[in-house]
Amino acid sequence: MKPRDMNPFDVRSIDVSKRRGRGGEGRDMSRLLSDFGHELPSAAPALHPPKDARLFRHVPPRGARRPGRGWASGAAPVSTWRMTSEQAPVLWPFISTPGLPPTGAQMGIDLLSGGSFYADPLGWVLDDTVPVTNPNIFSLGKPGRGKSATTKAFCLRMMDFGYRVLVLGDPKDEYEPLCRFLDVEPFAIGHGLPARINPLAFGPLITGWDQLSAEAAQGRAAIVFARWLTLVRGLVGSQRIGEHRVPFGPTDEVVVKAALAHLTGYAHGNTRMRETTIPHLWRLLDAPTSELVAQCRYADERHFLDDTRMLRDALGQLVSGALAGLFDDHTSIDWTGPPRSSR
Repeated sequence: MKPRDMNPFDVRSIDVSKRRGRGGEGRDMSRLLSDFGHELPSAAPALHPPKDARLFRHVPPRGARRPGRGWASGAAPVSTWRMTSEQAPVLWPFISTPGLPPTGAQMGIDLLSGGSFYADPLGWVLDDTVPVTNPNIFSLGKPGRGKSATTKAFCLRMMDFGYRVLVLGDPKDEYEPLCRFLDVEPFAIGHGLPARINPLAFGPLITGWDQLSAEAAQGRAAIVFARWLTLVRGLVGSQRIGEHRVPFGPTDEVVVKAALAHLTGYAHGNTRMRETTIPHLWRLLDAPTSELVAQCRYADERHFLDDTRMLRDALGQLVSGALAGLFDDHTSIDWTGPPRSSR
């Protein structure tokens, strides 16, 4: 067959078939050289280790833009916090170990570590290795969640570790069964009852007063008078005039402090202090001496009586008024005895 007799489409098809490799695809360099008798060495395929499943995946600040992925149109404000490794365990997923040693009574389970929780407030303060500097405890919770039951259990269990319990104020008589369980008769103060509490008692601060130096006695007296003023302010302020409490201002403090100094003998330099009571204070203010009037900077006795009328009436309520029978005599309760409850 002559070339001129050939169909030009056949020539083109033959040329195309020669230029293309198997399957009609173009030849790469290795196949082209192989057609001319040159074989290139083949390299072993690279082996890539399988990738581990990613635990965390990058998510844009506004979330993944997919249905149900929480995408937000605006970026949320980010707050930055700086803390030490000692403070960081309070945040998830850190889990803190028990921060207190297992001393004292077992009170429950530590929800952070799953271990037992022990309470020993005084032992924590006395141990320098425990980061506790205050033995006070507050029991907080909604009504009916077991605050009183936990407190009574704490009192009962801590007695085995040398703790002594004093319940000041038991209006619901919750601690009376605990006292009777321990064969202790609770103290009860009120109208017609024999027990009395003297707010102006020295307490343990009177011990060794006559052996103190002048400077030490002055410092202890400042503590005692400051406590007495706080107590008298609370007793006077507990009474009301309509919707307002009875005022107890700086002038009243000067008068009460001067009267207490006269009654105890501190104003005359006595080394042995006398214990006084609310009735003695009330009677002195109701019939002041000329020395007391002058010390409080009043012009005369009438000026003193007119200016202290409300204070004297409030103290009189504690002696012969609605609050009589509570704080109108020396303390008849032995606080050094076994654990008891007062109501």
